[in-house]
Amino acid sequence: MTWLSLVFKNIKKFIQNKPFLFAFLVISQIICAIIIFLVCGFIDNANRAEKVVNEGSKQFYISLVIANSDEANNYFLGEDGKYYQEDEDGNLIPYDENTPSFEYTEDSNFEVLKPKIDELIKFLGDDFSRFSLFATTNKKDGLYFSTGYSDIDSYDNEDIKKFEMSNEKIVEINPKDDYYTEKYGKSLNIGDKIDINGEEYTIAKHSSGETMSIPYNSVDKYSLATGMYVSTKEVCSPKRCEEITEKMKELFGDEKEFSPPEPRVLEELQNIQLAYSITAAVIIMIILNISRVYSYVLTYRKKPFAVMNICGASKEKIFLIYLTELMLTLIVTFGIALLIFHTLILQPIAVSYPNFLLSMTPQTYLIIFGLYFVISILIMSLTISRFINKSAVEMERSGD
Repeated sequence: MTWLSLVFKNIKKFIQNKPFLFAFLVISQIICAIIIFLVCGFIDNANRAEKVVNEGSKQFYISLVIANSDEANNYFLGEDGKYYQEDEDGNLIPYDENTPSFEYTEDSNFEVLKPKIDELIKFLGDDFSRFSLFATTNKKDGLYFSTGYSDIDSYDNEDIKKFEMSNEKIVEINPKDDYYTEKYGKSLNIGDKIDINGEEYTIAKHSSGETMSIPYNSVDKYSLATGMYVSTKEVCSPKRCEEITEKMKELFGDEKEFSPPEPRVLEELQNIQLAYSITAAVIIMIILNISRVYSYVLTYRKKPFAVMNICGASKEKIFLIYLTELMLTLIVTFGIALLIFHTLILQPIAVSYPNFLLSMTPQTYLIIFGLYFVISILIMSLTISRFINKSAVEMERSGD
């Protein structure tokens, strides 16, 4: 009979002779594992508020124009049915619908803007993913367009990469846009030429969007930028968000409108130190609980041990039998606990603590199982070793 057969035979006798004690051992281990999941989840939630912002929120926005709402929006309907504005002296002037709602700044100028973008990208380093600019082809009667590019490793479409990194005077337009059909008297095709600030650009791509796109390196120097989005590869920590925002303010001036990603704030952040203390206490109690439960189990199995000892079984073999038995129960009970937690507990908790869904990944479960298994085996090995070091004669004399 192999040692593994003895293990299963031992477990079978244990269940037959002490079913309630066996159930107590299994249930206690399941509860301990679920408690570990909860503690790890709550701690990661509390800690995650220090290092994670809203899922998918990786964009920093800066307005490169200054809002001019007082001039553009301070108008009212006069008695003659026309709209008027009031100037600083209280004089009424006809309201011009074309009055801009903003003023361009020095940074709107591409010759000024480009060196600052280069410095910002250098500052971001490996964090840089993409920047996008919104601009107009000229100050008075311009067409709005978008431009920008991604980190070279971020492209998954060779056509987009080729277009955005081009140095040629090419554009991407919506051929159904009324502006182009009215100005050029026809629907524009790829290869046709259009005029931008007196320069000839070739249509290289068609799109369904409303905004024209121009490669960043091909933007005419007379164009004016209105706003910029900068994206990082990974979700930034609040500290990193603050560093990037400060750098943008240093480059572009803090009088402009900045919109960094908003960090996710969790209530348990206020009690993070208390949470760590509770976690440490819970883990210690879990380890002691498993140790005491198994010690209690072994006291009811002294007679089988004595028989094996008298029959010549070595202490090493007896140790291996009991340890394998424990390992099997740990694996089975952990699996049951994982199933209960993932199917019945995780989703209700995630309603109030959404970061649980980010925390409890297969990798997290594997790490928890590894720590739980190793620590339990180490402690239980000491418990089993103490138990089998007593000889059968010593146990009989002591009345065990």
